[in-house]
Amino acid sequence: MGHRGAGTTTIIRMICEKFKLEEFELKNEYLKKLKEEKEKRKRARLLNRGFRPPPPADEETGEVPPDPEIEDDPEDFDKEGHER
Repeated sequence: MGHRGAGTTTIIRMICEKFKLEEFELKNEYLKKLKEEKEKRKRARLLNRGFRPPPPADEETGEVPPDPEIEDDPEDFDKEGHER
């Protein structure tokens, strides 16, 4: 870890190449895991809701607007606990 521009990423890549290790990017892995968990919650909300016809498509764009009931987490969802 170091300041931006300090060369830590370059040093890590050199060490990984020398010792034939995989580079582990913590931030990217963390964000990927958060996104996967959100998609699981969205899928569970969709399945729990049951079948309901989608809202009509927008006249200008022709696209169906996203359902906020499915897309957004409920108000009682503990976001801090999830991110921990």
